[in-house]
Amino acid sequence: MNHPTLVTVLIVTWNRKEDVLETVRDVYQQPYKDIEIVVVDNGSVDGTVDALHQTYPSVNIVELDRNMGVSVGRNAGIAAATGDIIFCLDSDASPATETISNIVCKFKSDPLIGVINSKIVDAQTRQIGSAGWVYSAYDLAEQDSEFLSYSFSEGGAAIRREVFDKVGLFWERLFFGYEGFEFSLRVLDAGYHILYYPDSLVFHRATGRSRIGGGERDKILFISCLLIYILRFPWWLIAIFLPLKTGATFLRASRRGYFVKILRGWMDFLWQTPSVMKERKPIRNETASHYLKLQRQHGSLRWNLVSWFKHKS
Repeated sequence: MNHPTLVTVLIVTWNRKEDVLETVRDVYQQPYKDIEIVVVDNGSVDGTVDALHQTYPSVNIVELDRNMGVSVGRNAGIAAATGDIIFCLDSDASPATETISNIVCKFKSDPLIGVINSKIVDAQTRQIGSAGWVYSAYDLAEQDSEFLSYSFSEGGAAIRREVFDKVGLFWERLFFGYEGFEFSLRVLDAGYHILYYPDSLVFHRATGRSRIGGGERDKILFISCLLIYILRFPWWLIAIFLPLKTGATFLRASRRGYFVKILRGWMDFLWQTPSVMKERKPIRNETASHYLKLQRQHGSLRWNLVSWFKHKS
């Protein structure tokens, strides 16, 4: 990237007009100016598209006729993007002043960096919350140090265009949640690094509202995670993670009163497994071993078994 580096800021939104207008405003206020903004509207009915046309006519808007999920939305945005770097940003999040400049400089410093994962903090408290932190609680002490990662948060991640060219787009079976996890496995398998980079700082405007709450959200995430195991993990890695994930999820569901909902999720997973098996392309054993190493350093395997189950439940 010796030529001027164009960054596409990709925002997928659904019925968050005021949020997306604020995000677009903050992106345009970045001192780094080689930017294009692509907003994918997932069938909003709150006037998002009209407001964007009127306020920010330079924004490239991709309109979908209904809410098709974040993976389909991001893929539609990537198809419309022309940037060397695709910066995926949630519609209720804004980059800090120097974030995009820092991202470009970091990518230029190392061609093996395929993905940069941002430090995402609450816009009011400036503290890391549950949104955007994919690592263990132990890693909070290292939140201001960069390190190699096994995954990234989709709401604040910069990805080289060439990575999509080599590994493909997001898995569209995933409506929301864990799409970054599945994509990360392919990124690692292609030989790229995923870097947690705190100088890529993003402010998340927590609303206190969840589009899908409680047990239903946990059920969807549970199904997605297990399907990713079947799709991408070698069988020996499935044997490690599937029982741990299943046991922790059922334990949490029992404590929180939605065991039956998670049981239905398990049945849904079994029903979808045959079709996912037809798509199955596991990562190489070498990549799986590297993934385990990264998990031990900054993921759930940094915990011992007792504390891991306690934390996950």
